[in-house]
Amino acid sequence: MRAKLAVEFIGTFFLCLAAILAQAPISVAAILCALIYMGGNVSGAHYNPAVTLAVWIRGRITGRRACGYFGFQFLGALLAALVAGLIHGHSEDRAREIVSTLGESAYDGVWLGCFGEFIGTFLLATVILMVATSRLTAGNSYFGLAIALTVLGLSGIFSPLNMAFNPAVQVAGSTYGLFSAFMSETSVAKAFLQEFTYFSHFSLRSLMDLSCQLLGGASAAWVFLTIFPEDR
Repeated sequence: MRAKLAVEFIGTFFLCLAAILAQAPISVAAILCALIYMGGNVSGAHYNPAVTLAVWIRGRITGRRACGYFGFQFLGALLAALVAGLIHGHSEDRAREIVSTLGESAYDGVWLGCFGEFIGTFLLATVILMVATSRLTAGNSYFGLAIALTVLGLSGIFSPLNMAFNPAVQVAGSTYGLFSAFMSETSVAKAFLQEFTYFSHFSLRSLMDLSCQLLGGASAAWVFLTIFPEDR
């Protein structure tokens, strides 16, 4: 169990770090592909609480193992947020961006965003259940490519909406600004107050997105079991 949790922590950390820092979706997909092949035979290479939820409902892991995965995935996400925040720092441009954004509603396009997170996570979890847990595809060597290409394709389709399809990535992306305040070009206290205000402004919206991601993962498992009731 220790090795499984360590792999989930490491994989989630690097996936979240890539999701925050990468300039192009293909970089995230490439890192994810490598991480899947690295940890697939150890932990199943979930790196995503919505996927862990789907695999648990699917019946391939125990509730105790799923809870352990959740904990270490979110720890990896927070560490990635810390590292990304320290790398990014808090500049004057960032401060102006925050002030401008706070004048806007946090709920513009909320239903479209929630639907996108749901359907995207549903597709991602469905692909993972099919290529990594189904007896119909057991022993295949393309599972990592299939999952990474799904993420790349979804990133392209939903690029204007900046989707996460992963609660761990959602948490990392929502919190890294808080850590960036410690590398402020001016006052750390002022930068942290700005970042905390920004975080609070969008926190409920982020929670809604996260809930839709988990619902998408759970729905994928239910649909899989409905279509393939014998594959348990």
